Amino acid sequence: MEPLQDNYGAVVAWLNASPAAPMCGALAGLTFAAKDLFDVAGLPTAAGNPDFAGWWGLPIQDAWAVAALKKAGARLVAKTHTHELAYGMTGINPHFGTPRNPRVPAGIPGGSSSGSAVAVAAGLVPVALGSDTAGSVRIPASLCGVYAYRPTHGAIPTQGVVPLAPGYDTVGLLAAGPEVMERCARVLLCEALPVVRFERAVLLRDALELCDPEAHAAVERVAQRLEALGIAVEEKSLGLLQEAREAQRVLQGAQAWGFHQGWLEERQPRLGEDVRKLLEMASRLTAGEIGRALSEQVRLRAEMGALLSPGTLVLLPATPSSAPQVSTLHDPEKALAFRWRTLSLTCYASVLGAPVVSVPAEQPGEKPIGVQLVGPWGSDMGLLNIARQAFK
Repeated sequence: MEPLQDNYGAVVAWLNASPAAPMCGALAGLTFAAKDLFDVAGLPTAAGNPDFAGWWGLPIQDAWAVAALKKAGARLVAKTHTHELAYGMTGINPHFGTPRNPRVPAGIPGGSSSGSAVAVAAGLVPVALGSDTAGSVRIPASLCGVYAYRPTHGAIPTQGVVPLAPGYDTVGLLAAGPEVMERCARVLLCEALPVVRFERAVLLRDALELCDPEAHAAVERVAQRLEALGIAVEEKSLGLLQEAREAQRVLQGAQAWGFHQGWLEERQPRLGEDVRKLLEMASRLTAGEIGRALSEQVRLRAEMGALLSPGTLVLLPATPSSAPQVSTLHDPEKALAFRWRTLSLTCYASVLGAPVVSVPAEQPGEKPIGVQLVGPWGSDMGLLNIARQAFK
């Protein structure tokens, strides 16, 4: 099989010589891609950095998630680009180039699973593996107009995936449609979780206050689809999103520095300016700051999690707007504002470790923008089922 033409810079490497997938299994005949954070036996794992693969070493076996999809009959055809070290949400990579958003000319693809989202949006594969720590499948899915799934934290093994912050890291999916996303999720979850029924949705009003009008309209469209399924929608203000974002910023930074410190100090690798600054800030975190953030996270999890009673999901935008232009984010103030607004939306699920499905919710002809459906712990299949019913 000849590789498809990658006109958008999504692919690190095509895997033409990969062994043929079995002709049977739940995913027989399906092709997929994997973010260049996932080990593939015999191929370097660069993690978006030109010097990382030499320190990581050449993988001798596939990451658990890659192996699971292959075992179910799917065929891995490509590895895709990532924001450097998965530590960023724009998808802009100064070393290997930035994947181009197929739906928004000159718009950012979003990160860190930028290449996986672009590969799906461009029709190169129907589904791709990504990772999600602070929104890294949900953000590019929203900006590129595809579906995304972040599982309950710990539900899918991260073995063979380069860590960023293990307390938040998850294996995620980006997909062209809800059906293929659900099929792959069933394989990765090993059919271990039941399908729960949702009866109520809480729309976070304070999340909308961070967003442009297009995000408001997107959430309203999703709310209408949920109501058509018999799910009652109500609005509430939480008032904790910025606090949750700050707690995650500190704890994620501490964990990222804890993992990367050794090779950074040993190898002195080349780093992009944005990632270098984030790691430098993380290196200066004090024990007191980390301790306070840990205590704050305990409180936040209790208060935010109270919304997720059985049968209830939370509804909020995945990004505050459609994709900004790459040139716009050269302005540090605009880049920082977009970052803080976006992470304030994604941190709700990340801090809780709760499952999320992100669905595209723009009108035909509009720029893509996604909406998050967040459920209680272990309600993954229920969320995926709703996405399939409401957006088929």
